[in-house]
Amino acid sequence: MANISINIFYYVALFAIYSFMGWIIEVIYRSITQRKFVNAGFLFGPFIPIYGFGALFIILLQYIFHGWYLVPRLIIFGLALTVIEYMVGYFSEKIFKLTLWDYSEYKFNLHGRVSLLFSIIWAALAFIFITFIHPVVLQNATFLNGAYLQTAAIAFIIYYAVDYAYSVASITEFRQKIAYLYTEYLSLSNVETEKILDSLQRLRYAFPDLNRYINSKISNNIKNRINTFLKSIQDKIIIEMNGRKPFEDEYYEAIQDICEHEEFLKLKEYFHHNSSIYEHVQDVAYFSYRICKFLKLDYRSAARGALLHDFFLYDWRNHDVPDLHRKKFHGIEHPMIALANAKKYFSINEIEEDIIKKHMWPLTLIPPKYKESFIISFADKYLSSKEFINEFKKRRNQRLDIS
Repeated sequence: MANISINIFYYVALFAIYSFMGWIIEVIYRSITQRKFVNAGFLFGPFIPIYGFGALFIILLQYIFHGWYLVPRLIIFGLALTVIEYMVGYFSEKIFKLTLWDYSEYKFNLHGRVSLLFSIIWAALAFIFITFIHPVVLQNATFLNGAYLQTAAIAFIIYYAVDYAYSVASITEFRQKIAYLYTEYLSLSNVETEKILDSLQRLRYAFPDLNRYINSKISNNIKNRINTFLKSIQDKIIIEMNGRKPFEDEYYEAIQDICEHEEFLKLKEYFHHNSSIYEHVQDVAYFSYRICKFLKLDYRSAARGALLHDFFLYDWRNHDVPDLHRKKFHGIEHPMIALANAKKYFSINEIEEDIIKKHMWPLTLIPPKYKESFIISFADKYLSSKEFINEFKKRRNQRLDIS
């Protein structure tokens, strides 16, 4: 019985060691990719259990298949770790209703929980582990005093149980705060929104895919509210935009200095989809102004930011230095060019700056900070799509008339 107890404590110690090593790997990877220290993993402490369970499973498989050739063993290792990763992802989504990681953008993925690329990486790590790491750890572990090992294992079990319970409570609170943010986002002030997001910072850094999950939900919330508004007012807005004479004097007052500036007027010389950039930004600005006014947001900043969101003076279909090198992608680069021009000729506030920088989101990776920025991002895509469709219909009708 004593031997069984010692064996159990021995494997608990191995689990703790390999969970800690996994935490080190994840911290290095997350900190490098995010360019700051990140406490990776689900737990608060320096342990990632999936690595501990994976290591023990690989030790078991190595014992069973040690006589096999290397390649089939690597395939078995990779498949085993992939199954573990899939199951952990599956149960975290079912229990916590959160997607902690998402491989949907990778080729050959299964439900976004696993992918071929990471299965190959797990197989390679398993080979390194079983060949170089485990033998060294095993050799040193045999010299540990049995009493000390048992005490350390019991202490770890107690610590792990407390940390796990606290972490579950934390992620439950995380989910509740996110649900509150989804439903109340448009009624919360920017300060209140930032305060909630800051309180969720650790898990957002530990699992970056949560940011995309949060932002997509917020974006859908805004879209639903906008669509409700558009059903009743869309035709009126389009008529006003087509007439180039919106009714609101306050709209003109907000944008007058921009519209009359000689540099901004140069936008009339550059083509957008089926109109000039000048006409396009006017449409987006007025459209955004009406939506933000309906939602009781900062419609003045929305109008000004939207007006300046495409403030670039070059042909985006055929560009080169000094404006933008032909090898650079206009879609990603032009928000910063527009921002530089806006700051050069006008005084802009934080909301207007965020609108200009983030209007191409999610093409630009950093999501919008303000509700008004989400609105302009939506309005820009919505009106650009209408412009594209109208241009397509126009050309199709021309071809039909010719034929």
